[in-house]
Amino acid sequence: MLRIFWLLCLFVPGVILSPAVRSAHASGPLISYETRLMVFSPHPDDETLGVGGLIQRVLSAGGKVEVVFMTDGEGYAGGVEKEDHTSHPTVKDYRDYGALRRSEALKAAATLGLRSQDVSFLGFPDDGLYYLRTTFFRSRLSFLSPATMENRPPKSERIIPDATYTGRELLKEMERLLARFRPTLLATTPALDWHPDHNSTYFFVKKALVYWQSKNPKPGPELITFLIHFGKWPPPQGSGADSPLEPPPYSPGNIRWLSFPLTPREVEIKRKAILEYRSQMLVMGSYLMSFARGNELYMLDKGRRQKSRAGRAQK
Repeated sequence: MLRIFWLLCLFVPGVILSPAVRSAHASGPLISYETRLMVFSPHPDDETLGVGGLIQRVLSAGGKVEVVFMTDGEGYAGGVEKEDHTSHPTVKDYRDYGALRRSEALKAAATLGLRSQDVSFLGFPDDGLYYLRTTFFRSRLSFLSPATMENRPPKSERIIPDATYTGRELLKEMERLLARFRPTLLATTPALDWHPDHNSTYFFVKKALVYWQSKNPKPGPELITFLIHFGKWPPPQGSGADSPLEPPPYSPGNIRWLSFPLTPREVEIKRKAILEYRSQMLVMGSYLMSFARGNELYMLDKGRRQKSRAGRAQK
């Protein structure tokens, strides 16, 4: 997997690698027209912040990309209050905010080169994935979103017609997407991410991979993760190729980081895609733009890589 990015780095000017990145070992296939990248994004905007450049690179190589949004990001109270100029958002306000963020996601995807059919919305509850994760083994009761007062995804977003807000139903929908798209490369947020929806997304992605691989004898996709929330990281240094994204100085020392350099054109397109998230720019614009750098930073999921190499998936 490392060779995918390592060899591509050799052909991009201005490569900046941290000491942790320089110590990484190269191995795995190259990105090509056969690459099938699937991105599981907790909320609309995480996909662009974390892998907006990688999405462009896979598409430019002739590969395929599908972005899956776990939630619509409808439960962000601060964003709803700013958008609607109210200190007491209603259920309708939250539902409308989710629709707005879906619309922004499609515009950002189009900016990155994706078609609407390359994007899937699961519609599970924003700020509810942690609950679905922690009750996965002990409850089949559906979660009621305090924001939208719904206990199931919007009808238009359900893959399973009778799906409700439970971890098991979410897992079933993710399995179906994996089986349909059959990715060779998978990207999502890590367990290290501080946001509960983000580290819970990692939990569900890993579990969905295990279940899918138990039915699929072929080697599974390589898995990389992209960090979004981690204390005060990243520092707000603005955008541009002269402002590289570096690993958090206080992150665990056993992580294998990889700095993926972007071309100036890729940085500019990524920046434009971020700006499509107007509702988020209103409340955290400088933070979002801190990801529009000359590189993207990934972590290699070593455990998953070993399983896929062996051609089997184990818990």
